[in-house]
Amino acid sequence: MEFGLSEINILQLFVLVFVPFFGGFIKGVTGFGFPMIMISGLGVVFDPELAVSFLLFALLVVNALQMFQFKMDLILKAFARYFRITVTLCLCLFVSAPLVLALSKSLLFLILGFPITVIALLQLRGWKMRLPENYQKPGEYIAGVIAGFGGGFAGVWAPLVVTYLLSLDIGKRENILAQGVIYSAGSVILIVAHFKTEVLNYQTIPMSLLLIVPSVLGLFFGIKVQNRLDSDRFRQCVQVILVIAGLNLIVRGLW
Repeated sequence: MEFGLSEINILQLFVLVFVPFFGGFIKGVTGFGFPMIMISGLGVVFDPELAVSFLLFALLVVNALQMFQFKMDLILKAFARYFRITVTLCLCLFVSAPLVLALSKSLLFLILGFPITVIALLQLRGWKMRLPENYQKPGEYIAGVIAGFGGGFAGVWAPLVVTYLLSLDIGKRENILAQGVIYSAGSVILIVAHFKTEVLNYQTIPMSLLLIVPSVLGLFFGIKVQNRLDSDRFRQCVQVILVIAGLNLIVRGLW
């Protein structure tokens, strides 16, 4: 996959600044949404494989910063609690990442998009989805498998993870921390996997590193907004972004 910084035009430059900033902002507010916005936004002016390669280092950094908002003892406790979903996601992510260049993604987008949209819309209308305690362990594995395969070959992992976390009825801070821990581990695996696929290479790495700057700036402003939200408002924001994420998947699946 060939790419040169000298080939960028004005429209592409605008997209390369605005999309990471906006993606970082939404992630700062809700804890997720960065890959969806990056791949959808950058995909307007770049090939899908380039969009994925540009995403990777910025994704790792914003996930790590989200996680390291919290003290190390809380991070370790979160990793212990969400160990199953984290490890399952990472394994499936690594196995499926090579498929990013080979498989049609339309069916997966539709399979994921419809239930995510319906569940989020129902929650916005007042339905409280709660996963009984005796189903949480298998639910964690199922969410990890689906999110891992979705993230590996389609760049879609957060909606499944967030839907699972919402079903646990945990508070805002634990939700943000859990997402940071799970996604940080997944980001490392994704980078390693895409070095092997050569989606990430010496031509695409410089741009991937440059996009860290607008992404982190957006994250900073998003966290400022998130700190002003109580748990109910935060949950509503997450549900709205889930609806948008689901609709985005449906559109990508149909087109």
